[in-house]
Amino acid sequence: MPVTIHSLHIYPVKSCQGISLESVELVDTGFKYDRHWMVIDKQGQFLSQRQLPNMALIKARLTPQTLTLSTTQNNQLIIPLTDKAASFTSVKIWNASCRAAIVSNDASQWFSNFLETPCDLVFLPQTEKRHVDSHYANTGQTVGFADGFPLLVVSRASIDLLNSHLPQKVNIDRFRANIIIDGCEAHAEDEWSQISVNDIEIQLVKACSRCVIPSINQQTAKKHLTLLKTLASYRRRRDGRIYLGQNGLHRSSGTISRGQLVTILKK
Repeated sequence: MPVTIHSLHIYPVKSCQGISLESVELVDTGFKYDRHWMVIDKQGQFLSQRQLPNMALIKARLTPQTLTLSTTQNNQLIIPLTDKAASFTSVKIWNASCRAAIVSNDASQWFSNFLETPCDLVFLPQTEKRHVDSHYANTGQTVGFADGFPLLVVSRASIDLLNSHLPQKVNIDRFRANIIIDGCEAHAEDEWSQISVNDIEIQLVKACSRCVIPSINQQTAKKHLTLLKTLASYRRRRDGRIYLGQNGLHRSSGTISRGQLVTILKK
């Protein structure tokens, strides 16, 4: 059975709902518009579903000119894709920091109202380069507002295996991958160090450790009470962390589409 691209996903606003795409363009920071925007508190620290599960209820839709965000209350926020930086601020993502641009007062108020906490919506301007940890990226690769890497690769079989242990199946969107791969065994991605799609080489450089977010239903924001415990029963490593999927670095730009063949270059 050939190994192929099952689905492709971007998450325009970090920790809000994602978008499934038929084709996606790879740019310097990963998939175009993936984690290009981020919500921060008034101290500049990024906010996520870890603290605010209701971020899962914020839907995203792209048009050629805009990003439209909406909530279950049919409350919309429309943001131009053309970056216009009015004011800059320092932001923190885990132990790293960089400069970001505040989208607008209206956008910040929209998020503050829905999340019921003071916050701002920011974007990463082209003038700001956020570099991947040099321990993994030896050619100066950059990343948007993702935790640390431009791409996250997960096999569909890995999620199917987890679902076989759960009384109720969970959707693959909980795992917030960019590339879902089909046609391989569960956790086969653990053994891959380099793959190629449409002549674009992707290095798989670090297993992805999992936090509470996969336990959050991305349509209801309700928490699954046993998902992480179940996953930990067979995916916890000696360091105490739970792993699923591989973080990736790409070496060139281009376009990737659903159904394309995935070539395993190195194991």
